[in-house]
Amino acid sequence: MPQTSNNIVGFVNLLSFLISIPIVIVGVSMSQGSAEECYQVMAKPMIIIGGFFMFFSLVGIIGACCNVTFLLIVYLILMMFVIIVRIIFSMITMIATSKGAEEVKTREGYKEYRLPDDPNWLAMAILKEKSWESIKSCLTVPEHNVCTDLKERQINCTATELDQNELTPIQSGCCKPPSECGFVYGGMTTWTKNNGGSSKNNDCNLWNNDNKTLCFECQSCKAGVIYGVKDSRRKSSVVNIVFCIFIVVFYFISICALGNSAKHG
Repeated sequence: MPQTSNNIVGFVNLLSFLISIPIVIVGVSMSQGSAEECYQVMAKPMIIIGGFFMFFSLVGIIGACCNVTFLLIVYLILMMFVIIVRIIFSMITMIATSKGAEEVKTREGYKEYRLPDDPNWLAMAILKEKSWESIKSCLTVPEHNVCTDLKERQINCTATELDQNELTPIQSGCCKPPSECGFVYGGMTTWTKNNGGSSKNNDCNLWNNDNKTLCFECQSCKAGVIYGVKDSRRKSSVVNIVFCIFIVVFYFISICALGNSAKHG
């Protein structure tokens, strides 16, 4: 039984290695086979993350299965690095999204999103032109345009019934103009500007019925993206807790594997 911990470490890292292969392949494919900016932006992180876990897993497999003490020490250091980065990333995301965007209820009763008067650093980073262009390219990519679903549904409803369509924060901010614009509703992504409108919200001037434009340059869209990150973080909190428990337990199993390898060494 003394080799049980080594077998567990070897098996888990084999799975991790197999998972990292398609991540790297997809990343390389995206970087070479698509002109879409979104895919280009996503490709590099996928290659780096996939490559890191491929190397990380190989170190764990060789160290655990061949009783190489030095490699297991390197593996434990890398794992501690992963744990620390994960904790820091979770804390930064929690702090950054806590006041990044606000949810407001319109008079009609549906949800819209806006940036606070003093946006935090995450909001300021998204507001930068270069950052937003990259994000927008992913929102408007033809195969996954966030507003395509609304256009395809073409639900026959009034503007005051939009809340029943369960719009995501991004769809609410990017796929329709703010309610204060007073536009005439003509469809899920079709609105007619009211010449008599007096709203000072600049988003009203930025709205366009063209599928590539809509409200993707609006502050409401940026607020929807930030709130969407916050909402996703809240929904995935249980998964994060389970992951943290698993990786901490697995870290101690890896320490046992190191002890076994040291004895055999």
